[in-house]
Amino acid sequence: MDDNSVYRNLFFEESDDNLQKLNDDVLELESEPQNIDLVNEIFRAAHTLKGMSATMGYDVMTKLTHKMENLFDFFKSGKLKVTSEYISLIFECLDKLSQLVEDLRNDQELSEDQISELLKKLIGVEKSVNGTTTEEVHNTTSKSEELTTGLNNSEDADIDVVKKARSQGYNAFAVAIRIDKESMLKGPRAFLIIEHLEQEGDVIYTEPTADLLENGEFDTDFKLIYLTKSTKEQVEANIDSNSEIDTFIVEEFDSTKVLNGKEQVQTTEESPIAKPAENTPKKPMKAKEKKNSTPNKHPSAARNQSIRVDLSRLDLFLNLVSELVVYRNQLDDANKRNDATEVKDSLEQVSRLTSELQDLVLKIRMQQVSVVFSRFPRMVRDLARELDKDMELVVEGEETELDKTVVSELSEPLIHLLRNSADHGIESAEVRQKYGKPVKGIIKLSAYQEGNQVNITLEDDGKGLDPQVMKESAESKGIDTTGMTDDELINLIFHPGFSTAKKITNISGRGVGLDAVMAKISDLGGSLEMKTELHVGTRFLIKLPLTLSIIQALMVRVANESFAIPLDVVERVVVIQEKEIITSMDKEVVEYQEGLIPVIRVDQVLGLTNEENAKQFAIVVKSDKQYFAVLVNELIGQQEIVIKKIDTIIQKLNKFQGATIFGNGSIALILDVNAICQGKPVES
Repeated sequence: MDDNSVYRNLFFEESDDNLQKLNDDVLELESEPQNIDLVNEIFRAAHTLKGMSATMGYDVMTKLTHKMENLFDFFKSGKLKVTSEYISLIFECLDKLSQLVEDLRNDQELSEDQISELLKKLIGVEKSVNGTTTEEVHNTTSKSEELTTGLNNSEDADIDVVKKARSQGYNAFAVAIRIDKESMLKGPRAFLIIEHLEQEGDVIYTEPTADLLENGEFDTDFKLIYLTKSTKEQVEANIDSNSEIDTFIVEEFDSTKVLNGKEQVQTTEESPIAKPAENTPKKPMKAKEKKNSTPNKHPSAARNQSIRVDLSRLDLFLNLVSELVVYRNQLDDANKRNDATEVKDSLEQVSRLTSELQDLVLKIRMQQVSVVFSRFPRMVRDLARELDKDMELVVEGEETELDKTVVSELSEPLIHLLRNSADHGIESAEVRQKYGKPVKGIIKLSAYQEGNQVNITLEDDGKGLDPQVMKESAESKGIDTTGMTDDELINLIFHPGFSTAKKITNISGRGVGLDAVMAKISDLGGSLEMKTELHVGTRFLIKLPLTLSIIQALMVRVANESFAIPLDVVERVVVIQEKEIITSMDKEVVEYQEGLIPVIRVDQVLGLTNEENAKQFAIVVKSDKQYFAVLVNELIGQQEIVIKKIDTIIQKLNKFQGATIFGNGSIALILDVNAICQGKPVES
């Protein structure tokens, strides 16, 4: 395996970031074609991506990025005007580059066949601009000056080191290397070449100095003195294993050539041993020594730094915090029994530390929703072209943070909603003009925090949902709509397999969408609401918990078993008498807020044996925009709990979200209130 493999993860992360930046900036360039500053930003990002892929030796990626980069160069020079056609071609390149990165992630070998079609298109653009390709131009230029191993600034001390090393059986070589002109990251490439050499020996001198090499502050050539026990052929093979090298020379070190090199630059000095001027380069540091020095050239780089953290490490950290929460609860329990001052003091400290540590780990796990939102403007742009509609996506609140687990699962449901808004919501330009709307349709995606939850809204100014159309579509599918209100007809959109599309397209009409969205949001512990008005638009509201790991819960007892109910679904708690429960149409209901709400007997749902005439509490919860009275026997109290995963067999019952541990060490299951109230069937 190539030594570059140690940099693979960093390469993938940086490539993902640069590709996302290119997608965002190119999309913005389409609306601001005269923005030269933006073109320069895009050019730099493409430059970086090309340099990274070349440094890693991924030639297929390098070729495609180089050709794409030429387009940006034409934009900069004014040889090409920014048009939607060229933007679409660039997006094709970015999509292909993303695919190549994924192939590399999966250890698949890249081939030029993957990019041949795109290269033809890009070369066609080049020829239309220049009449020839950039490669043809390079091939017609004159050869650069000959590469030599003569050194200009080495010192007598270096020659002494060489003599001593040779007496100990080492070989000494003078090496000259010319980096490819097209290399965009000369510094990292030179650093990797030197690092490869130092695995088999020592580089005792570089020209230019090591700091200039690492910063890429040289043209194409650099030279070095190399001590090793390897043969000349082995050294040549080592250097040749690197990519982005135009040519190189390896020769036996000859001190007379070094002196000849000095004479060439010191002809104006009084003697070769004259005192050097102040601006003469100091003795270079070895590459290994330079790595440990602290650069101060760019002090601003020290600010605003962030790191990527392996999620598995955060999960371990969170498990430790979870255990600490359990022990805190046990201390609390011991304190109530013994009332010892020492226990109380210790408990206060543990509580303080636990709360601080808990807040810290939850903040570490937080991730901005921009990670998901950033890919949607490009998607809407492509949908607009495919559907031949004029539409724009407006994004707000993308700095809002959610638990990484929630963010990573958010993409799929939002894609469904956006595609529905684009296809079903936004009308054609002719229809919008007919209703006096602006020709351009607006889809607005926003996020904001509200208490311990995050609200995400997706709204469009499209045609909205027509209850009569819903009714006709439902009846054509054999759904009985007798007696349904307009709101009930509208909510049929969440029925599995339901679609109002007249024909199946690449975008919609297959009956897979909003029911899947509802299921995914429910799995994340959230809720989905929809409001629509005919010819005005549709608005979806997604409510999600900030975190899925540690929550506030109401601890209850049913029969002789203890359970936890997430506090965010609880509206209020009331004592209820059996005589207050009314039977209506074979269903039990109870009065609440001048209406009747269904009664859910948890003991019957879970198959528990309860005492007759046991005291009952009604916990009023809201599920799917409807209130329910959930009956329990005893309230234990409110408590912050840690959610633990449960066995897959218990998960299939669709009654529990997980489990938690009490202070006394006993286990309580966490009720899935939505599943219990909606009567979801047991999974097979």
